[in-house]
This record gives sequence, structure tokens and C-alpha cells, in this order.
Amino acid sequence: MRRYIFLPGVALAIAACARTAVVGQWDGLNIGLAIGGAAILALSVVVNRREVKDWWHDPRGVFAVATGISTVTLAAILVLANILVWYYPWRTDLTASGRNTVTSETQSVLKKLSKEVRLRQFGRSSDPRVEQLLASFQAGSPRIHVEFVDAERQPRETRQYGVIKNGTVVVTAGDKFRKVDNPSEQALATALLQVTSEVERKICFVTGHGEHGLSDEGAKGFSKLVQWLEASNFTVDRISLLEADVPDSCSAIVLAGPQRELEPGELMRLSAYADLRGRAAVLIDPAPGISLADWLRPRGIIPGTGLIVDTSGAGQTVGGGPQTPLALTYADHPISSGFEIATIYDWARPLDVVERPEHGGKPVAIAKTSDRSFEEMDLEAHTAKFDPDRDRRGPFTLAVATAFKRTQKTGDEARLVVFGDSDFVSNGFLDRQGNATLFLRTISWLVGEAEATIVNVQNRENRRINLTERGRIWMYAINIGLLPVIPLLAGIILLIRSRR
Repeated sequence: MRRYIFLPGVALAIAACARTAVVGQWDGLNIGLAIGGAAILALSVVVNRREVKDWWHDPRGVFAVATGISTVTLAAILVLANILVWYYPWRTDLTASGRNTVTSETQSVLKKLSKEVRLRQFGRSSDPRVEQLLASFQAGSPRIHVEFVDAERQPRETRQYGVIKNGTVVVTAGDKFRKVDNPSEQALATALLQVTSEVERKICFVTGHGEHGLSDEGAKGFSKLVQWLEASNFTVDRISLLEADVPDSCSAIVLAGPQRELEPGELMRLSAYADLRGRAAVLIDPAPGISLADWLRPRGIIPGTGLIVDTSGAGQTVGGGPQTPLALTYADHPISSGFEIATIYDWARPLDVVERPEHGGKPVAIAKTSDRSFEEMDLEAHTAKFDPDRDRRGPFTLAVATAFKRTQKTGDEARLVVFGDSDFVSNGFLDRQGNATLFLRTISWLVGEAEATIVNVQNRENRRINLTERGRIWMYAINIGLLPVIPLLAGIILLIRSRR
């Protein structure tokens, strides 16, 4: 019976190692288990000292000791190698096109990071493709920290960043953040530059015509929009075209829902800025809002005179009504490329596009309603009913983007985006659907931060081997038939030789 005294000691030692691996530290209980196991093993050696002495002089005992030492040494080497890889990670990409590593441009961005940046993937479960992409970014800089956020278990953070799509990555540096709904190397590298850049991008809102209040916290106010822009590395300011020209410090201007006509002098200043050196976003509403039709028509946009009514019922599904149309179709444009989230509008004016505008350029309808919409011409009507003699059928354009060469020979272009509604980024609608993201994309394009122009990732070929039916049969025959037989034959040969 005394021969088996060592068994409880071995059990305690194994329990100490297993529990340490689970809790991640040698706490008091683990140390106690290890000491207890060692004491029992020592007692077993003392009690069985005669057998141990005889066993030590037996060649089989020497072989067992040598085998044990070799096994422990090999295990120690493997553990040490894992520790070194953990603290000094190393990876290599053996693909011919380098598909599993970031480009040299992205590597340059990562090496120049001066701030700690967190890349947080949101969703119900981690997307392997996104996880691999984030790992490649993390390998490029010790300042990159990657983590996964369970959207169901942490709903507060999910709502804070307006995440509604599985696999969305939020890039944060301090108080600044950028949300990337469709993670790619270009998009993540752009977000890194935006949240870590110290360059001031000032967005100037034109005031003096009954526009939305930037500090207004009511449903019609823009206080939430200001917070979003400031968190996204933009500075917000107010300007008046009655007083002076648009300041040179403005990276872009926003004219949001004017309720009174602009004076001739203001229109001249607006034209001088927008046509010569400017980036502008104009948000107009149905009457009694101002359409700016005479100013927009030469630039390729014709505002409608009615109100968009959506009879598809899509607005009701998100808490709206017939007068809250949804944009479900987007154009292939830097603002809306890859954008697949519906945006909701409130009392929107339809827009039409001029094929050959006087100022040049090619206007693009970046957002459209469904074909189950019509333009209500009677703005005082209390019922949303189509009149074939007066109203016209959709789909209608809700947003138009255009770019045209400046009249000065600077080699650059002016950019203009027009929305047929200003309420969609008000406090009451900004957090709904993809409104905030679409407007943030608009501002980024206006100031020149389009994703594709910052980091150029060439199309790297994913090489594949196309197996024929004959090749597939041979593959199965070798993997399932031949390879398992090789160790069996080796064992039979060794058995025959040992018997001889």
C-alpha cells in the first residue's frame, strides 16, 4: 500500500498547475496545493527509500529518469518559446501577393502613431475576416489595442457609438472616435489618421436666416450634430455672410434649412466661396423653407416645389409616417460607396439633376426614395393621397453631390452636396438609422478625407487551385487511403524486426 502514497501528491501537483492555468496566477490556494503535493511526494520517497535505491541502480530506472528529464526539458523549452512569442509576437506572410499583411502606406501610418488607439469590433460574435485585419494592424504598432465588444451584453456602448451592423469597428483615440461600418484596410487607416490628427478641420455653419440652432437641445436643434462633429476631429463655428466673406479657416460650410431668402450680397459671397475655393453642404426644406432654386440650378440641382410622400409603409416601421420617407438606394460615390443603411428624412423636398449644368461637373444622385412615393403639391393637405392630375410619381432624389473645376486654374475642384431636408440631422433624427454616418461621410468627402484617396491598397490576387473531379478523387485517395497506412506499415516492420 505504501507504494501508492505518491498518487495523492501527484494529484495535488496537477491540481495546482491546472488551477493556476485557469485563474492566471499563483495565489495562496495554488501555492498550498503545490507545497502539499511536494510534501507527499517527499514522504513517499522516504517511506519507499529501499525500493527507490534498488530502482535507481536498475538500468530501467536510469532510463526512466533520463526520459523524465528529457520530457521536462522539452516542456520547458516549449513553454519558454510560447512566452517569448507572447511578448515578442512575430508573423510572416508567405502569400505571393502579400494578402495577409498591410501595405507599406499603412505601415507608415502605424509607425508614426503618437497616441494610444483602440480598435473595437462590435457584434454578436467576432467576424474572422475583421479579426484578422485588426490583428495585422495590431502587429504593426504597439500603440494599437484590439478588442471585441459583445453588442448584446454591452448595449450602452453600442448605442453610444450608433452601431447597428455586426462587424462594425469603432476607432477611438482619447475623446475622438470614428465608426467604420465596412472595415477595410483603407477605411481603418483613414480612421486612424482622422482620430490622431492634430490638423484643425473647421466646419462653419451659416447663420442669420432662421437655420437650426447649434446649441439648441430641442428636437429641431443641432446640438447632437455638433457633438458628433467635434468627437470626429472637426471644429464647429458660426459665420454670417452679411458681415464678410467666408473665412479662409473654414474647411467647409453648411447652410442648414434657411427660412428666409439670402440677400444679394450674401449670394455673391456664397458663390465666390463655393465656385472658387469652397466645399459646401446645403440642406433645404419644403416651403415655407427657402429652395435656393436660382442659385442651385446653374450648379446642376433643381429643387422640387412639393413634398415627398412615401406610401410604402417603410417610414411607419421606424416610427415615422408617410411624410418621413426613407432612402434605401445609394449611388456608387465616395460618400455612399458601400453604405447600406437606410436613412430617414422628415418633410423632404425632391431634387432633380441637370445633365449638363452651366458650372460644369456631373451631379450624382447619391440617395433615392422607393418607387412607392409621390410628390404632394398641396402642402396644406391633411391627407396623403395621390392626385394623378397634379402630383408626380417617384422614386425621388433626396441628396445630390457634384464636383466641378474651379474657375481659377488651381488644378483643384469645388465640391457641393445638397440634401432635400435639414431635419434628418437634427436632434430628433440624427441617431436614427444611418443619418449621422451618412452626414459624417458627406463632411469627410467635402474636406477631402475620402477613404480611397488616403491609403492606396492595390488589388492583391487571391491565388486558388481549381480541382477537377479527377484531382479531387486523387486527393481523397491519398489523404484517406495512403497516408494513414504509412505509420501502420512502419509499426508492422518494427514488430517483425524486434521478433527476429
